[in-house]
Amino acid sequence: MYFFKKGNIYGACLIVFVAVVTTLSNTLTHLLPKDFPTEEILFFKVSIGLCLITLFHIRDLKTLTQTNMLHWQALKGFAGAIGNWFWIASIQVLPLADATALSLTSAFLTTIGAAYFFFERINRWVLLAVTMGFAGVFLILCPSAMVFSIYAFFPLFSAVSLSVSSLIIKRVSLKDSSDTTVFYLMLFMTLFSVGPAFWNWQAPAINQLMMLIMIGGLYTVGQFALIEAYTHATAGFVAPFKFTRFPLAILSGFFFFGEHITWKTALGGSLIIVSYYTVIKAKSLPAYFYTKSNSAAV
Repeated sequence: MYFFKKGNIYGACLIVFVAVVTTLSNTLTHLLPKDFPTEEILFFKVSIGLCLITLFHIRDLKTLTQTNMLHWQALKGFAGAIGNWFWIASIQVLPLADATALSLTSAFLTTIGAAYFFFERINRWVLLAVTMGFAGVFLILCPSAMVFSIYAFFPLFSAVSLSVSSLIIKRVSLKDSSDTTVFYLMLFMTLFSVGPAFWNWQAPAINQLMMLIMIGGLYTVGQFALIEAYTHATAGFVAPFKFTRFPLAILSGFFFFGEHITWKTALGGSLIIVSYYTVIKAKSLPAYFYTKSNSAAV
């Protein structure tokens, strides 16, 4: 029983739970009118999360807010807000399966960034994985695979921004706790989104308001579950389970919106998943080259 509470299986179950929660949140966002302001959805998503986290830590707010890396926390929040804006805008328009498959590129984009900024090694298998991942992206972006528009690139823009946010989290986590990091992430994303949200404000109907509140609640639950998963399980073991988002998105798109997946989306998404799995395996192999001196410090 203890193994299930504090072990890899426990962490993997939490990652699958996060995938389910994320799919529900994406489905609710997809259900909102296509012309509903993206900025307003983002504001509800992060401000409700901020309120919930603050209430959860109401008795230890002083400890929660202690940080010596406020500028990095602000930059992380800015990158997170940009990434979430592009993500919300994409799933308002694109089929859920296409958007989800493209968003998975954040995994190997973070790997590339970690190699450059944190001097993590890159070998031939990592290069192969990145090439494979971008081949999957090319397949999905092919005009015959979806209704082609600028929105097709939004999940990629989101992946880049969220990868930047993830890399900053890796830096601030050296000094700040996970709870402090999530608190400031929500705080700064709220501050960066409040102006655009009220500039484009559209009064939501009661059912829309309930959906917006649920989106914010699901996002917060997912963040806490993610922290819990990586606290009690090894990253290499649980990482492949995050890709359950892809089949869940396919099912959600089919049953709720009648969206049929194309073979190019299925193949492209599979290539992206295999590419990241290859990256995980490649970390145990000898380094091919380093992007900077291995003894340098950030």
